[in-house]
Amino acid sequence: MKILYRYIISEILKIFIIILSAIVLFILISNFVDEITNMQRFKPPLMYIAEYFIFKLPFLASEGSPFAILLSILYVFSQLNRHSELSAIKSAGINFNDIAKPVLGLALVMSVCIIVLNETVVSAAYERATYIKDVVIEKSGGANNDIRSDIAKLSSGGRVFYIKYFDGFLGVMKGVCILKIDKNFNLLERMDASTGTWAKDKWVLKNVVLRLFKSSKIAGIKKFDTYDLQVNDSPADFIVKRKSIEDTLTVNIFRLNDLIRVLKGSGFNANEEETNFNLKLAFPFSSFILALLGISIPFILPTSRSLVNVMLGFLLTILFAFFYMGFVTIGLSLGKVGILPPFIAAWIANFVFIGLGFYAFLKVKR
Repeated sequence: MKILYRYIISEILKIFIIILSAIVLFILISNFVDEITNMQRFKPPLMYIAEYFIFKLPFLASEGSPFAILLSILYVFSQLNRHSELSAIKSAGINFNDIAKPVLGLALVMSVCIIVLNETVVSAAYERATYIKDVVIEKSGGANNDIRSDIAKLSSGGRVFYIKYFDGFLGVMKGVCILKIDKNFNLLERMDASTGTWAKDKWVLKNVVLRLFKSSKIAGIKKFDTYDLQVNDSPADFIVKRKSIEDTLTVNIFRLNDLIRVLKGSGFNANEEETNFNLKLAFPFSSFILALLGISIPFILPTSRSLVNVMLGFLLTILFAFFYMGFVTIGLSLGKVGILPPFIAAWIANFVFIGLGFYAFLKVKR
């Protein structure tokens, strides 16, 4: 039995690597065609362009893995069927459940590995790719610059920082305006300061004017030569910018959780970020869910002809990928506006396809 398990897994892994490479190459060429025209406006060296696309490879591989595992399983079992190996396995008294165990086990291990890689290699590589494009090629600054101008930052306790000049390396900010609002976005305080300096666990503000508001009207004004502001935001926190949807999906899950905490602590809506947080866990498990379909379909296809089964498997993979990503997009949209809770919005595609997977799994004759 162990020999059979090793044989099936090794065949699937070999085909998986080939198919995943093809998927990544296809997407990479598509991205290159889409982005190269804009990059050429900045006339960057070819080395930077090559480096940018190389650092995008881990992200593309992570995104393509679930569909590569589905197609590789379909192909391997179609080939086994072609050479009557499935019939020989069944005649040896090995039922479908025994055949499915190593395949589903492999898919589950791959799902966990994708989560780990997403939070380490993929996150770091994608951040580097973004830096190369934004800073090195387009020279438009970026989130990793220590010196920034005209920035806004959400903080805890309902505070919003507006800063004209910020030096993260020195821990100095100039032209500071800090608003404090409640959960209904009513203004409670406005604090203006000429400078602010980070001192271990607090910001020391100078030449401070504090205006207190009640019912949107000034209720009092206080002035301070120096003012100690106790907040959780160190200079490093002001370097991180709020990311786009795609960037949020590739950011490290711990940093994303910090962003959610800051948004909630400031009384802001974090539905989009919470949905993306849950999707970072949900999407990798699509490898296991699609493997349920991949292991079942070859046993219920109406023909044993290998070429026909391979073609049907390819078409089904395209169809499943289209509908799976469609459900993901719908879920993200519904989660962003609060129609669905973030967890359900992120997992809705998995719920639908795990239902289809178990239905197909149970339809197979043992």
